[in-house]
Amino acid sequence: MGYRSEVVLAVAEKVMPQFLATMAKSADARRLCFQYHCDMVKDYYGKGNILFRWDSIKWYEGYEEVDALTNFMDWCDEEDENEISHEIEYRFVRVGESYDDIVQRGEGFDEIYPAIEVRY
Repeated sequence: MGYRSEVVLAVAEKVMPQFLATMAKSADARRLCFQYHCDMVKDYYGKGNILFRWDSIKWYEGYEEVDALTNFMDWCDEEDENEISHEIEYRFVRVGESYDDIVQRGEGFDEIYPAIEVRY
């Protein structure tokens, strides 16, 4: 079955041109974002933003679609360092099967955060 994660990616209008360029270059990333998501929210938290959520996904480095989205996030991080900007660009949260396996990236969209819950 493999290791599964819950993943959320919110992309702000400000970086949408670069996100769409990423989608144009990677058919696998396009399929992941526009066909295989659990939820997609257009105009999330304001006009032009978009949010994707995947549940129980194999989010592995080396998968072409994951690498494409990681490269997009790297681009956003580099742009933020070059332009002293506090504007919302993107937010990425991945929660793995282990309670301590949490990855967070990006600024903004403060309402997106990991939470630990007790299940019985």
